[in-house]
Amino acid sequence: MTRPSSHKLYDVAVIGSGPAGSSAALCLAREGVSVALLEKASLPRYKTCGGAVVRRAIRLLPVDIQKAVERHCSTVELHLLDARLHFSVMRPHPITEMTMRENLDFLLASAAQEAGAHLRDRCEVLDVVVQTDTIELMTTDGPISARFVVAADGAMSSAARKAGWDETRHLIPALECEIFVDDGVLQRFVNTARFDLGIVPYGYAWVFPKGEHLSIGVLTTRRGTINLNALLEQYMKLIGLNNITRVERHGFLIPVTPRKRPLVRRRMVLTGDAAGFADPVTAEGITFAIQSGQMAAGALLEGDLDEARVRHAYDSEVEKTILPELRLGRVLAKLLFYDYPRLRTALFRLYGQKITETLTDVFMGERTYGQILQSPLTYLKLFRFWALSTSRPPG
Repeated sequence: MTRPSSHKLYDVAVIGSGPAGSSAALCLAREGVSVALLEKASLPRYKTCGGAVVRRAIRLLPVDIQKAVERHCSTVELHLLDARLHFSVMRPHPITEMTMRENLDFLLASAAQEAGAHLRDRCEVLDVVVQTDTIELMTTDGPISARFVVAADGAMSSAARKAGWDETRHLIPALECEIFVDDGVLQRFVNTARFDLGIVPYGYAWVFPKGEHLSIGVLTTRRGTINLNALLEQYMKLIGLNNITRVERHGFLIPVTPRKRPLVRRRMVLTGDAAGFADPVTAEGITFAIQSGQMAAGALLEGDLDEARVRHAYDSEVEKTILPELRLGRVLAKLLFYDYPRLRTALFRLYGQKITETLTDVFMGERTYGQILQSPLTYLKLFRFWALSTSRPPG
C-alpha cells in the first residue's frame, strides 16, 4: 500500500473523528496504511451526547480512555415511574464510564494520529466525486484524493448523502442538557447511571453524572410531534432538581435502524451512526461505532482496497455480529420497554430485578441480546404477556 504523498493522495480518507472514524483510522495506521482522518470542526469540539461509555465499548478499545473519564459509575438504577417500581444493580467494576465527548473523541483521534494517521481538523467535506480508482473529496482545506473512504460523520452523514445513499434509517429525536447544580444536588446522583421509563411516551429519560455537572436527557422512539422540552422540564421537577445555575440544551437525532444495504458502494464504506448502528434498546451508539470502525478497517485490509472484496468482507462481518444484535434489540425495545406499557409493568412486577441485571450484563459486554433471546421459551413468555396485556381492558 502507498504512503502519503505531497499531492495528498491517501489509501483511505476517514470522514469524522468520533469513535467510529478514529477507531478505523487507528487500526489502518497501525498496519502502515496511509490514512487521513478528517474533521470539519476545530478539535477538541463539543459533541451532543450523553457521554456514557459502557464497559462493552471499553472492551473493544485498544487505548486507555481514563484521561477522558469524569465519573466511574458502578451502579445502574432503572425506574418505572408510571408503576412506582425501582431497581438497582451494582457491580465491582464500573458499568459505564462518564465522559464529555469532546475529550473522549480527541483522545481517540490523537491515538490515531500517534499511530501515523494524518489528522486534519477544520476540514469539512463539501463534495464527493467518484473517479474510476479513487474518490476526490472537495474540502475547505483543499482537494483530497483517496483510494477508499470511510464515512463516519454521524447521524446526519453528509458523506453518505453526497455519495448517493437514500435515507432508510429510523431517526429518533433526543434532547440532552448539561445541567450545572450545586454540590449538594450533584452528590445525590454521583457514581450512578439513572434511567427512567414511564415519563416519555415510547422512550425514556436519563441522568448521567459528570465531573462538575449532570447530563440529563429525554428521547422517544416514535416519529411525530412531541414536546421534549416540556417533558424534560417535567422530568427535572419530578427528580427534585433545584439550585440550577446554568443549563446548556442540545437537540439531536439517533438512528435506531440500519440503512438498507449495501453499506459499501462507490469506494465508500459506512460506519457508526452514518450506517445506523445505534442500540435500539438504549440508543447507545458508541459500542457499535467502535466495532464497525474496526470492522471497516479490517475489511479494507483484507480486501486490499478492492471494492468488491471489501464489500464482501464488511457485509459478512456486519451480518454476523452487528445486525443480529440490532434485530433482536428491536424486539426487546418494542415488547419489553417502549410500545406496551401494561406489558412492561406486568413483566417488571414479576422479573424487574432479573431484567435489570440482564441488561447490565449486556452493558458490561458479558452477554448479548442473542444470548438472552436464544431460548424459544423467552419469546413465548414475551408474547404470552403481550397477548394478555393487550387483551385486557384499560384500568
